Amino acid sequence: MKQVKAHIAVSLDGHTATLDNELDWLPDEIKAIVGKHCLEADCLLMGANTYTYIFEHWGGWPYKKQRSFVVSHHDTNLTPDCGVEFLTEEPLRKVYELKQTHDILVVGGGKLLTSLVKAGMLDSLTIYTIPVMVGKGIGFIGETFGSKWKLLESEMLDGGVVRLTYLFEG
Repeated sequence: MKQVKAHIAVSLDGHTATLDNELDWLPDEIKAIVGKHCLEADCLLMGANTYTYIFEHWGGWPYKKQRSFVVSHHDTNLTPDCGVEFLTEEPLRKVYELKQTHDILVVGGGKLLTSLVKAGMLDSLTIYTIPVMVGKGIGFIGETFGSKWKLLESEMLDGGVVRLTYLFEG
C-alpha cells in the first residue's frame, strides 16, 4: 500500500490562510518547497476551496502532469482537460482505492485533513510553521482528538520557519 502525505504551511497562530483565503503572508521559499512537492507527486488530493484558489490565483491549472482529485459536494470542475477529477460521492473510499497503487499528496488543509486523520488514512504530515500571526483565519485542522503521531524529523529553515514531519501511529 502506498502513502497519503500532506505538506502544509501554518501561521504561528494556527491558520492556513486569512479569512479571505489569502496566502500573501507565506514566504516565497515555502511556496516553492510545497510547490516542488506538488510537482513531484503521483496524485494530488485537495478540497474545493484549495482547487478554486489555485485556479483563480495561479492563472489556470499548474499540475497537468499529476492526477488531481478534488473532494467536494458539487462537481464544479473548471479544468476537465487537465486530469482533474471531482470526488463527490464516497471520497474516502476512492482515496483508499487510489492509495493501493499511488502515493497521494494532500494539498490544503482544514476539513479534508481532518477527515483523513479521523479515518486513519493520513500517513504523514509535514508542517511548516511560519513565524507570523495572521489573526483571524482559516484553521489548520478540526477536531482530531485521540490521533497519535510520532516526530520523524525537524529542521529550522531560513526566516525562522520550522519544518516538522510526523508519522501517524493510530
